Amino acid sequence: MTSLPPPRTVGSAVAAALLCTLLVACTTPSSRETVASTAQLVAEQSGTAFQWRHTAVADAEALRSIDPLLAGGITAQKAIAIACLASPEVQLALERLEISRSELVAASTPPNPLLVAGARESGGSLAAFYPGRTVSVGVLQNVLGLLNLPSRRRIAQRELSRMRLETADRIIGLAAEVNQAYLEYVAAQRVLVLREHAVAAARVAHDTMVVGVANGKGYTTLDLALERNAVFAAESGVIRARLDANTLRAKLAQLMGIAGLRDSWQTSEELKPLPPAELDLTQLEARALERRLDMRAAREAVLARLKSLSTQRNFRWLGGLELGAFRESTSGGTTFTGPNGMVELPVFDQRQSQLLAADSELRSAQRRLEALVLVVRTDLRTHGAEVAATRALNEQYRDQVLPNLRQIQAQLDGAADQGTSVDRMHQRLSALASEEEAVGFLRDYWRARSALARAAGDWGGLGGDAATMAASP
Repeated sequence: MTSLPPPRTVGSAVAAALLCTLLVACTTPSSRETVASTAQLVAEQSGTAFQWRHTAVADAEALRSIDPLLAGGITAQKAIAIACLASPEVQLALERLEISRSELVAASTPPNPLLVAGARESGGSLAAFYPGRTVSVGVLQNVLGLLNLPSRRRIAQRELSRMRLETADRIIGLAAEVNQAYLEYVAAQRVLVLREHAVAAARVAHDTMVVGVANGKGYTTLDLALERNAVFAAESGVIRARLDANTLRAKLAQLMGIAGLRDSWQTSEELKPLPPAELDLTQLEARALERRLDMRAAREAVLARLKSLSTQRNFRWLGGLELGAFRESTSGGTTFTGPNGMVELPVFDQRQSQLLAADSELRSAQRRLEALVLVVRTDLRTHGAEVAATRALNEQYRDQVLPNLRQIQAQLDGAADQGTSVDRMHQRLSALASEEEAVGFLRDYWRARSALARAAGDWGGLGGDAATMAASP
């Protein structure tokens, strides 16, 4: 069994621990510094800015700052800025970060000394030969808590670093969700407009056919009934499109944190056309394993678990150590002063369970890191394939389908003998349906592009940001 160190060695270690405590107490980051360092991490991957609303005054200022952003219609960037001001999700993430900082403060604080006091009176047949009362007063200090203070602080620092990365990742994730919701809502608004045009075209075709039937121009009552069904179908499409737009609007308002608070806002952007080139997936994968904040947080978790295991091993045989001084006074005036100590003897409990748990937690952290690597690679390849497929569909509609439909429409409009007005309206309906599909493909492309940039750990720099996706109406 390991022998206890000599008193001088213990005293030197305690003095060193106390000196270390005094030094690190001045270097514990403040709440403002912790939030600022998290904001820097967010700025590395996006232009998103946020603030910690930890007071009622800050809450009121944030709500007042929303109205100027809503004026004149919101862009995708404004929607993200509003979310960072009003969304409770940002504040929840920052409060979790503050809890982690409080754990660092606790890990950097030495244990309090214990004051021990007691009184004893003599008894029995020989009590006359002993003092009437003995009073003892002493102070005990948990030396083990001082010795492992630097180790506990380093573990807490790793945990705070991990929480900074996770908090920044949550905020960037919220920005990406807001941007995606904005894309979907803008696309839904465009689909609604196209379907309203389709209703107008279907009604014109129906009215033209009614006149043709009345004038005996070759249409039958069956043709008229079928045309009436086409009108009903177009009107049903408008109802569904309006429902989709309202649902997506409510989702966007919820993500921005203004649902029920501000309801009269409007959007001011449309989807941007395809970019001229795509990203190199091979380079993205190599960069993602280094840049992604959740990957960096997982590595910090491994380092924290490794340090925790090392601490458990270093103090395995020293489960408890308390040193102090006592002074005893008797009723006759005699005093006794001297040191006292309490040492836990590791006879039965030799920290086996703590070592097993720390070892398992380390392996679990390593396995989570390995699993996250697989997720990163899968995300990049999946979203890369989505980008390639949706780009191909967009190019086909842009270069072939829509020009062909316009050519057909021009020929029908220019030659009355090649088609009646009803035929022209039917062709118009077909063109509107194809344009609606093109809007859906363009929405899907930018959604996949945003997800790919997010998976690569560079959401802003690789085209996932709102500015890249937005264009003027």
